[in-house]
Amino acid sequence: MSEKSKNITVNIYGQDYSLKTSADEKYINKIADFVKLKMKEIEDTGLDANSQQLKIAVLSAMNIADELFQSLNKNSNIISTIQTKGNSFIEYIDDRIKEIESESKE
Repeated sequence: MSEKSKNITVNIYGQDYSLKTSADEKYINKIADFVKLKMKEIEDTGLDANSQQLKIAVLSAMNIADELFQSLNKNSNIISTIQTKGNSFIEYIDDRIKEIESESKE
């Protein structure tokens, strides 16, 4: 059974956002803090937080998306490596079993 949704409000750059979610409030606040941090990093490049909030938000979203894609790519490479090594290991075991079986027939 899924958890009940609840309303959680977060404030990012002076704007309140009411979210309906079944996620833990601490988790939602952690995400909001991460977004605030990314927006602050963009603001620190010299953009004015009062007049360029949309630009700050979009550039922050681009940076977060870049981090996501890099992480997904890294995970994909790790999974591919594990699969390759796993297949090699299985082939080795199969070959050894065949060797043992042929030795026992002799």
